[in-house]
Amino acid sequence: MRPAGPSRVQWRLALVVGVLAVGFRYLLLNVGFPNDHFVYISGGWQMLSGDWPTRDWADPGLPLQFLASATAQALLGPTLFAEGVLVSLGFGVAAALTTVVVRRLTGSVALAVAAAALEVLIVPRTYSYPKMLIYAAACAVFERHAARPTIRSMWWLSAMVVVAFLFRHDHGVFVGVGAALAVVLPPPAPHQPGRLRRLAHLALATSLLAAPYLAYVALNGGWWTYLHTGLDFAAQEAERQPHVWPAVFGAADPWRPALLYELHAIPMLALAVVAWRRDQARGREALAIVIPVAVMAAAINYSFLRDPLESRLPDAIVPAVVLGAWLCHRAGQSARPRLTTALAVACAAVFSVSVGRVGEVAAAVRQSGLTQDWDVPTLIGRTTALLETRRPERLFPSRASLSLRPFFSYLDRCTTLRDHLIVGGYLVEVPFFAERRFAGGQPYFGGSFAGSRASEARILARLAKQAVPFALLPSDATADFEREFPSVARHLRERYAPLTSVRVTDELAIGILVDTQLAAAGLDPDTGWPCYVTR
Repeated sequence: MRPAGPSRVQWRLALVVGVLAVGFRYLLLNVGFPNDHFVYISGGWQMLSGDWPTRDWADPGLPLQFLASATAQALLGPTLFAEGVLVSLGFGVAAALTTVVVRRLTGSVALAVAAAALEVLIVPRTYSYPKMLIYAAACAVFERHAARPTIRSMWWLSAMVVVAFLFRHDHGVFVGVGAALAVVLPPPAPHQPGRLRRLAHLALATSLLAAPYLAYVALNGGWWTYLHTGLDFAAQEAERQPHVWPAVFGAADPWRPALLYELHAIPMLALAVVAWRRDQARGREALAIVIPVAVMAAAINYSFLRDPLESRLPDAIVPAVVLGAWLCHRAGQSARPRLTTALAVACAAVFSVSVGRVGEVAAAVRQSGLTQDWDVPTLIGRTTALLETRRPERLFPSRASLSLRPFFSYLDRCTTLRDHLIVGGYLVEVPFFAERRFAGGQPYFGGSFAGSRASEARILARLAKQAVPFALLPSDATADFEREFPSVARHLRERYAPLTSVRVTDELAIGILVDTQLAAAGLDPDTGWPCYVTR
């Protein structure tokens, strides 16, 4: 399974691929981050301010992604530059690991580079870097265990499951299924424990590694509350983003639906090849790597490939390129290699075109600036200067938050970093740009967060202990806010009064409410609004 030759060459190749991927993804950040990514950036800032997920605010099951953003901001400063470095490194390391896995699985440098290139050129959204990194790392750990199944490699499998679980809990489920198959399927070698004992060892090691986080949750609200919050959030996400099965022929853009079906077909084809080649079906390669990755890919496809496809399709790319490279390799080893190789090349070409069209590669290259200027250090310097700016107009992800820039400056003058802010609607970037904490432990009142009596009781109990001078209510989210959080809405009606309204578009305005029970220290000379600190 592992190709002949020193591993040093493989890692050098992986380093080159990784560096190129890091640079390309970093240059694409000259337009900032999409709105959804600020769920994690804002959560990271909250952790830096001293408020931790689950303990102080509602976490739907993404603790390590919040911690990753917080760590980057702690090391590099609370600007978008920190997240830019984190995201770029995540994509780069994922591409490097994919290169190593495919090279070891197929022995082909060309297939390894092609797989990593497709992974990068599909241009996943910035917030999807964990999906690239986790599944590339999982494939690498599966390969390591297949090559040398030891107690140490078993612990690596367990650690991979726990890390995936902490980034997002469904990642842990998918990687856990793959890890269990990697442990159970290969026949035991002499002097090795049987399948059930190996599975028990994996489960025990995983439980031990996950125990600190499980204890943290138990001590901060309990597992029932945590589980209920996560399941409600997941249900709302699934309802908002259903599965779609579009027609390929006759579609305005046939490549997007084509890629959807190609991603579903690849793991099924890999499993069929393993079953068909029965003479090799007992080989450790098929049992310990291909089957676990294929089953993991099928689960990922079912979970991730939902509407809207343009942002979801890239999320399933890693296991697809690993399995696709293996299928191309197997085609050359068939009984009729010329025919199967020609067929594999044709399928790979169609898949590559689909990836390029979905990733809009030409537009991405133009966005990076490489079509106008090949002076890469200068381009990197420009991107860095932009990301290090505190509130650059170009990096606001929505017109709504951009319209609030004067209000953010007012908060700097008239409130403190200890104050909290109620954010209605899905304005997830506001807490980061405002540099204010989540009021009531609620990152935002909208999106996939659904209210309930229990959740509203927790929110109101937290609000009673916090200084919350202002609340922001977008006009397009008012009805949902009243329906999902009636008790909190009643609290705002009883305690808050309109301060001003910020016009975003002809159809959208953001109402700013002020707490009438807070005593002002004076008036802001720029706006005439109440100031709660003296400068």
